[in-house]
Amino acid sequence: MNARLDGTSVFDCQAVADRHLDWVRAEVPKFPSAPCLATLLFRPAADQASTQYRDLILKDAQRLGLAVRSIEAADPEALRGRIEEANHDPDIHGVLVLYPLKAPVADEDVMDWVSPYKDTEGLHSINLGYLIKFKKFLDAGREIKCVVPATAKAVVKTLQHYPEIQVSGRFVTVVNNSMRVGKPLGLMLENLGATVVKCYHLTRPEDIESCVRRADILVTAVPDPSFRLKAGWVKPGAAVLDVSHSGNLDMESLQGRAAWVTTPQNRLGKVTRAMIFVNLIYCARYKGLFY
Repeated sequence: MNARLDGTSVFDCQAVADRHLDWVRAEVPKFPSAPCLATLLFRPAADQASTQYRDLILKDAQRLGLAVRSIEAADPEALRGRIEEANHDPDIHGVLVLYPLKAPVADEDVMDWVSPYKDTEGLHSINLGYLIKFKKFLDAGREIKCVVPATAKAVVKTLQHYPEIQVSGRFVTVVNNSMRVGKPLGLMLENLGATVVKCYHLTRPEDIESCVRRADILVTAVPDPSFRLKAGWVKPGAAVLDVSHSGNLDMESLQGRAAWVTTPQNRLGKVTRAMIFVNLIYCARYKGLFY
């Protein structure tokens, strides 16, 4: 049963996450040994959010019966070295780098240091290229699935969890244009038949308002805690997913206006973490085929 707030349904992100975590849990025994995820933290600039996220991932992995390694790097040279070691370690099946790194080297460059076959966040240029081409499988038998970015995948899987929410033919506004969220999410939703517009820091405020007002589906993920969208802009009956940590919208003010909302008590981050483990299973299947 979905919770309702004055006529507005609440996305049950925990239920979506649990569905995929149950799938991961069932897949683990099918491997000769438990798939192993290595997390990599760039210690000089690591903030509390990155450390907490790492710790949540490690706890989730242990509950799922997965193997884990927690790796840290003290400088950019060590960062590359640790990634190379993980790439060549046959006992590590997936690598999760904790972004943003705030390192001298750009995050987008580090994304390509991770082997595309161990890229549990789906951010390597090769994996993003598959997404652009809407390539779903790496093999002719259609058994080895491509990896796609975890946060964007979490949004799509949450929408698809509810058959009453249609994506095809809908107008979608994404308030984010990052490599981890906005760019891949726009591609995924376009691949599913939506018309997508992305707004970001260079978009004029009046254009953001116009795009939000048109959106059948609104996804916002601006990390700036001072950034806010006005509830009055939201189209009546829209589905609204706030992926930001601090909140870009006052969800209580959307009660009775939006048809679907996320809430601070049931964040989409639960689904993102589940997608990391789904991607890890895909990466574990690559062993013996690609490395």
